[in-house]
Parts: sequence; structure tokens; C-alpha cells
Amino acid sequence: MNIVYLVFGNNKEHYRQVYFSIFTAMIRKNAEERIIVLAEDPSLFLFFGDHVEIITINRKIIKEWEGEHQFFWRVKIKALLFVAEKYPSESILYLDGDTFFYQEINVLRDGLKNGQNYMHLEEGKLANLRSKTEKLMWKQMQNKTYDVITIDRTSAMWNAGLIGISHQRFPCLEHTLNINDAMCADGVTRRLLEQFAFSLGLSYCGGLKPADHFVGHYWGNKTYWNKMINNFLEECFMKNYTLEQILSQVEQMDLTENAIWVKESNTQRKLKNFVDHFYKNKKSVYIKK
Repeated sequence: MNIVYLVFGNNKEHYRQVYFSIFTAMIRKNAEERIIVLAEDPSLFLFFGDHVEIITINRKIIKEWEGEHQFFWRVKIKALLFVAEKYPSESILYLDGDTFFYQEINVLRDGLKNGQNYMHLEEGKLANLRSKTEKLMWKQMQNKTYDVITIDRTSAMWNAGLIGISHQRFPCLEHTLNINDAMCADGVTRRLLEQFAFSLGLSYCGGLKPADHFVGHYWGNKTYWNKMINNFLEECFMKNYTLEQILSQVEQMDLTENAIWVKESNTQRKLKNFVDHFYKNKKSVYIKK
């Protein structure tokens, strides 16, 4: 099994998230399993040495992987196809950076060996989901067919923070890519498009099981987790800890005591968006000077 991450751009927060997730993966993986990072800036992973395989991607590759419709998150599908082609006999366990392992993964490992696919968790049937994006997607796609899959009331949206693909099911990735491209060509709203393409493509090939009881995904509480991770890494590197010392520290953490989702009020969300917008504009003014 290959544990795979993808990180590009120059936001160091994303790289720090991947660092922490890798530490939690190292504690849970076995000796034969490989950790792979597809990274635009491989120099930021020199600390890991031979413990992590780094695959360098650049702007040219990223633009090529975005495809004809220049869809940003198509890169995720192409990255997994790249790894599948490089290691065709080894299953893939992909994780977003904002994840962490908190349980042993023997069941997950065995499932992948036996042809089972996974995503983080099922969020619900698209027809029943209530966000503006999901309601719009249902309106745009109901009863239409993309690749070989018709969107109906049984079509489910799964969270793509974790994607486990058995090596026996690698053709699922081609289905996922075809579905993704067909939706782009049809003008489907894009915010959750690649996630839904994975949900459909992987369900079509052998069905899906959830993996949230092995891996946490803190997309709903990033402010807290980013602060915690930043403080942890700062201490580790200021004290010049070895990799073994860092893993020992991570192993002692009870990661289940930290919330992975916190509901924000509309006022909090608007204030946060205002502050973010202000500082982005302020930064651009300084650059112009």
C-alpha cells in the first residue's frame, strides 16, 4: 500500500499540515508500506530523507493535469493515476493534508488488498443535501448520465479527505476522470465536482466503505489544528528533535480529544471573511509600492 499526499502552491500552512499527517502515518504504517508526496516544492521535505518518496511536480505539469477545462482539482485525479501507473500492484491510500491517523489500520489495509475502495465518509444522497452548492448540483445533473453513471436519488456524495483505491480497482480512476471531464463539459458548478466524481467512480467499481474510524479530517476546525500543529513543529525544530523523537511525541498525543469540526455563527464567518479580505488587499497594496 502507498500512502499518498499532494501539495502544491506556496502556502506553507499546507506543507505543515502534510508534515503532521505524515508523522501520524509513520506510526501506523508497516515496514513495506511507502509514503509518497507529490510536491511542487520538494525542498520543504528534505527533513524526511529516504523515509518519504518525493515526486516533484511543477507548474507545467499542474496546468497539463488541469486538462482542457482548466479545472484546478482535476490535478488530484491525475496525481493518483500517476501513482497507480508507477506502482500498479500496490493499493493507494490518499489523504488530504488536513488529516491524521488515530487508529491502527489493519482492517483498512486488508480491505484494500481484497478489492474494497474507501472514502472518508458518506455525506448523504445528493438529492437530499441542503447546501446551496449541492442543491444546485442536483438541479443541474439529475437524471443525466456521465461516462456510464446516471445521477439519480441513490447517488451519494462522499467526503474526499481520504480516498482508498484497491490495486484491483485502478480502472475506477479512469471512470472518475471521465466523469469529472464530462461534468466540466456540461458546465456543472465546480466547488464539489471532483469530490462527487470520486464518489461516483469509486462506487461504480466495487462500492465504497467509510474510513472515518481510522483517520480524522479536521476541515471544519482548521484554525485550531493549524495553530496546534504550528506550535508543535516550531518546538520540534527549535529543539532539533530527530525524526524518532518527533514520532515518540506524536505517539503520546491523544488526537481524539481535539474537535475536528466547529460550527461558526454567520457573524463569525462574515468577520473572518472581512479580515481575510482586508489583509489580502493590504498585502497587494504593499506589493504595488
